[in-house]
Amino acid sequence: MADVARTWALLQRIAARLTEIRIDNGFRTEVGTAVALEPAQHSDESLVGLTLAALGIQRDTNQPHGRHRVLQALAEATLPVTLADAQLRSHDIAADIEDALDAWIPLPHALPVQVEDIVFLDRPEGLPVVAVQVALTIRYRR
Repeated sequence: MADVARTWALLQRIAARLTEIRIDNGFRTEVGTAVALEPAQHSDESLVGLTLAALGIQRDTNQPHGRHRVLQALAEATLPVTLADAQLRSHDIAADIEDALDAWIPLPHALPVQVEDIVFLDRPEGLPVVAVQVALTIRYRR
């Protein structure tokens, strides 16, 4: 049986790293307790959830020859709007994700995960949540 695809292995390692986001590990939030790899809503909108999903794979234009690729991913956290400090906590979660991935290398033959953009959304599509989306890129060699 063939090994799991390198891109899936990268996502699994990043998800495992994000589970370390806990106050007892020096972070601001406990978002690491609710990390999912499938792009589905968490079962309970009254809880904080973090979903990591792949957006696409491209050839690395900085390395036009060979087997270099760029995996684009999105870490999206949702918080219930009923929290009195939902906006503050969304900023804390974004900072925690960035801190957890700063200069961290997920697999051999990969470069550190890069945080590209952070977007804050208030009640996206009318949902009773505040969301923070952290766009990531991971450069790796096939």
